[in-house]
Amino acid sequence: TGTIEGDGWVIEIEDMKKPIAGMIIHIGEVVEGNPKVNDDVIASVDLARRQDIKRHHTGTHLLHAALRNTLGKHVQQRGSLVAPDRLRFDFSHDEKVSDAALSQIERDINAIILENYSVENDVKSLDEAKADGAMALFGEKYGDTVRTVIVDNGADRYSYELCGGTHVSETAEIGAFVFTGESSVSAG
Repeated sequence: TGTIEGDGWVIEIEDMKKPIAGMIIHIGEVVEGNPKVNDDVIASVDLARRQDIKRHHTGTHLLHAALRNTLGKHVQQRGSLVAPDRLRFDFSHDEKVSDAALSQIERDINAIILENYSVENDVKSLDEAKADGAMALFGEKYGDTVRTVIVDNGADRYSYELCGGTHVSETAEIGAFVFTGESSVSAG
């Protein structure tokens, strides 16, 4: 989201779509003037909103790793919501997560945040990423070349996943990680 501005006109961008490979469509409302084909433009991202989304997106990676570390490697992400004001993480697990486990997961994530692990991305072949141990989400379709996101401190790798989203550069940018709710959609 953000704006696209030309000479005497402004469009407020509310959404973006990628209908086919290589094409990006911005969806918005003209709030001033009359845009014309071939106008020179300046596109600006809503930076405050983007920073919030970056924090929450990296938080989903930390949460996924912490869930697997605490509950077991059988835990798999089944969906998520990354919004400016919160994140939601959907995952598979065979029983209710205990209050003690939730507290441990929250402590573990906050420890990684406080230790200020670096968050780096790289582009490599899918086969190379899998061989390096990158986690791929079941059901996702990946091309031959993928982007990986790694959270580590140089000696200890905490999270390593395939991901094309936006992320912070260091975990300390996230701030405090706090559970505000936990619920079950269905069994498992």
